Amino acid sequence: MRDLSPSYRVKKGAGVIVMLALLAFSLLPILWTLILSLRPATQLFEPIWQSPTALKLENFGAIARSDFPRALMNSFITAGSSTLLALLLGVPGAFALSKRRFAGKFFASWLLLLLRMAPPVGFVIPLFLFYVNTGLIDTYTGLIVAYTSLTLPFVVWSMWTSFNQIPNELVEAGLMDGASLWQVLRLIVIPAARPGLVAAGVLSFLLAWNDFFFALVITRADTTTAPVAVMNFVSYASVDWGAIAVAALALTLPIVPVIIIANKYIVQSLGGAVKG
Repeated sequence: MRDLSPSYRVKKGAGVIVMLALLAFSLLPILWTLILSLRPATQLFEPIWQSPTALKLENFGAIARSDFPRALMNSFITAGSSTLLALLLGVPGAFALSKRRFAGKFFASWLLLLLRMAPPVGFVIPLFLFYVNTGLIDTYTGLIVAYTSLTLPFVVWSMWTSFNQIPNELVEAGLMDGASLWQVLRLIVIPAARPGLVAAGVLSFLLAWNDFFFALVITRADTTTAPVAVMNFVSYASVDWGAIAVAALALTLPIVPVIIIANKYIVQSLGGAVKG
């Protein structure tokens, strides 16, 4: 029977108010950035209530005429390609670590954990020297390989956890029915671990999308990514806060639909649920 008592209504109302307050607190930086992006340079730091109608699109026009759209496209290309490559390499590797027995499995797990936990600054100097000698500086290939080295350990660890929750009997049943190991992985295991796969893909993409350090060292004019391109709006003489606000929105808004669509799978993956 539904509880309609006054105490229940008070608790429910308090819960709704707390959730709305947390939502407003979370959205406040985005709203502030949006207002900042629409303010002209001369009224940028005036309180909004002093000139509420002083909203213009000149900052968006300045961004459109700059090199930032190209940098944004570079971010899409490198983050998307490295995520796809990490999934293609990492999913079979995680499946082997989870379901196959071989010598060195314990060492491999610790090596992957070490690669995942090690700070990027520990790799960037030898990687930079290698790229200088091989001509990979300021190339898509160099940046995609660097991002793949960043995301691959995460994909393997994430998918390894997901595959461990799939019963071995399910894999053995597929093999007994005549399927090859690749068919078992493609037709049985991956569909069962779909939440983990989506979560690993989305989080890997965000990891590469938000990278600043590798892109700062490896890229130059041709393959500069969006996080590095934001630095172009900062000089010794001035800081273009309006353009930086537009760039922040351009970096944030494209990934919002991805997060909304993949939210269910990310929650399921973090909760350890696997579709049976």
